[in-house]
Amino acid sequence: MSNFSIILLKENDFGVGQYHFGKKLLYFLFILLILGAAALGWKFFEQYQTIGKMGQLIEKQEKNEIAFQQRIDLYDGRESRILFLENYVKELKQSEQNSNVMYKKHTALFRSNTTKLDELHKFICQIMETQCTPSLTIEATPQQTIQWLEQVSQDFMIFNQSINKFDSRRRSFEEQANTIEYLQGQLVETKQSLSEHMEFLKVNKETVTRLTKKISKATGIKLVKRTKSKRKKTKTGRGGPTILDSLSLDSPQGLLNSASLRQFLYNNSDDYNDTVAQLEDLNQIIERNLSIWRQTPTMIPIRSRALSDRYGMRVDPFTKKRAFHAGIDFRARRGTPVYAPADAVVRIASRKSGFGLLVELRHGRGFYPGRKKSVRYRTRFAHLSKIKVKPGQHVKRGDIIGLVGSTGRSTGSHLHYEMIINGRRKNPLIPLTRYNPDQLLYKN
Repeated sequence: MSNFSIILLKENDFGVGQYHFGKKLLYFLFILLILGAAALGWKFFEQYQTIGKMGQLIEKQEKNEIAFQQRIDLYDGRESRILFLENYVKELKQSEQNSNVMYKKHTALFRSNTTKLDELHKFICQIMETQCTPSLTIEATPQQTIQWLEQVSQDFMIFNQSINKFDSRRRSFEEQANTIEYLQGQLVETKQSLSEHMEFLKVNKETVTRLTKKISKATGIKLVKRTKSKRKKTKTGRGGPTILDSLSLDSPQGLLNSASLRQFLYNNSDDYNDTVAQLEDLNQIIERNLSIWRQTPTMIPIRSRALSDRYGMRVDPFTKKRAFHAGIDFRARRGTPVYAPADAVVRIASRKSGFGLLVELRHGRGFYPGRKKSVRYRTRFAHLSKIKVKPGQHVKRGDIIGLVGSTGRSTGSHLHYEMIINGRRKNPLIPLTRYNPDQLLYKN
């Protein structure tokens, strides 16, 4: 018998290595393989037996469940039969004791009706707010029950009389209800009229606001109402009738008529309509002369409204003699911004002897109160602490041109403001007070 072996070749860094496996090793591996297959077969056989047992157990449980369900169905059938027999026995017993049972039923029904009657009696007594018969006690005898029923019957007779009185007054209540419904209808119409008028006023108010903003933006004139100072509260009585009170006094039924109220409201809106018309006309004029308005110094150049000196003759603070003052002086703290009163070109922006740091603006042609033709405006701002513009620079109304100071011939921090019209010095208060009547200046 020839020998054989298995050779395995493996390549490594030194060449090809050889590994030899003999016949005995192969027999050993073969036997080991057979033993493993036998063990695995035995394991599968045990699993098969276990699965068979589980199947039998499941089949047995299903049979038990079927038997149990059959018993339940049988029990339900027996229970229904037993219930039927019990009911039948009860009916036989009730038929045997019919008199006693009927008496008990009538007694229970009587007590139930008595309880309901007592509750209804209490409810009606609470609604009518009257003192009625007390409730019936549980321990009451038949005689006491009969007496209680007689008293309740009397109470119901009183209730019936009250209902008859209410029925007699029903017509008057219906008439009042119709009147209330009519008044409610009139109130709805009045509310609609007021709503229409409020919409009308809202539209006009929006128009006035729009025109006011447009005019103020174009001219610098603030068209606002003068704010009144708040008054201190006093303990004295205050009051007075309103316009609607006067209307109701002259014509008591006038307030119920929506047409009359609408006419009254529209009549009192004529002034408002006139204001809107005037603003429309003024807006058209301003649009035609927008460039001229933009060059008219209509804005106060500083937020302060306090004047330390006015235009004209005054006592000079240095010489203590009367001398001519060519402008107006605003009291303000050092560093307060100074604004351009209109569109202009910077003519001077430097130190000028008695003026100190001076800014002079050339505005071009603009309007002047009382003159039909336009005039040439120039404005000067003296005693500044700092200049914010340069000569030849274009500025617009509201631009900062400098800061308040006390440079030059000055005793303290203030702004000296001059206005030159057609080459001559004029009082700056004339265009300011004419074009901004609500922005009052006062001598402090």
